[in-house]
Amino acid sequence: MLHRLLATALTSACLLISASAQAKDLTLLSSWDDNYNAVPVFVGQFVEKLKEKSNGDLSVQVRGPETVPPFEQLQPVAGGLFDMLFTHGAYHLGETGMAFGLDAVKDDPIARRESGIYELIDKHYQSRGLKLIGVFSSASGYHFLLRQPIAEDGALKGRKIRASATYHDMVQELQGAVVTLPPSEIYSSLERGVVDGAAWPVFGAMEYRWYEVSDYMTRPTFGVTNQVMLMNLDTWNGLSKQQQDTIMEVARELEVSGRQVFADLWAKEDAAMQEAGLEITQFGPNVAPKVDAMFAEGVWKQVRNRAGADGEAFHKLAVEKGLTSQ
Repeated sequence: MLHRLLATALTSACLLISASAQAKDLTLLSSWDDNYNAVPVFVGQFVEKLKEKSNGDLSVQVRGPETVPPFEQLQPVAGGLFDMLFTHGAYHLGETGMAFGLDAVKDDPIARRESGIYELIDKHYQSRGLKLIGVFSSASGYHFLLRQPIAEDGALKGRKIRASATYHDMVQELQGAVVTLPPSEIYSSLERGVVDGAAWPVFGAMEYRWYEVSDYMTRPTFGVTNQVMLMNLDTWNGLSKQQQDTIMEVARELEVSGRQVFADLWAKEDAAMQEAGLEITQFGPNVAPKVDAMFAEGVWKQVRNRAGADGEAFHKLAVEKGLTSQ
């Protein structure tokens, strides 16, 4: 009897050790803190659903931009200092522009996955030690916050516009002057007139209170704001098939459900911005119909220049599948 009990206890202990060895606690580096809506909607939900679907086998610890600056995060994840990255494709243009092209692709998560685009992007990042996990749309694009309304030129002629690399080509096409500033300086720069406006996703004015220092927001909006989630390739390869499948299942579901959350949020955000005092200023009649194509052209230019043959293939496939305006 004693031998039987000892054998049972030993078997149970081995099972526990095995389960413990398979369980994985991942670290995810985010380019934004919780003030940016995409973090609670996508990262927060990913962490929660992953733990639930894996029965606690997979857990994620999130680290924000205070750990590593947003534009310097790709290499630490590729090098294995962190397991995952939640970011925007424009934040690592110095290394590759591949994921940036997603902002010029039609906002349809199912059509995107069926097109073969994700396989191209994944292959590109795998050559850099990373695995594409998911692409998460904010169901809205970009605009400019301005101190003064659009004038007779119908564009941004002569205005100093705070813009990251995402918008450089478009600002120049609209005859504006690019001013490079970190997001933390947008408020004070608008307040003091250092810049005449700022380019940003349509979400942000409320969280960062930019409506206090700007009076107008441009319409129509342009492009589609996308966030990408990547994983260190060695980490990915070290997971079991079941763990990999669970991660991809959660990501695919969240691409659809999270986008719907953002579609609802966008309607509320737009109303809130106008209620806070931001007035809509329209691009001129000769400019307004072109802003989306203008933005897409600038995006694809950077993708081709910074991702080489892979970027060319990405653009070609998006055109063939009818998923881009340029």
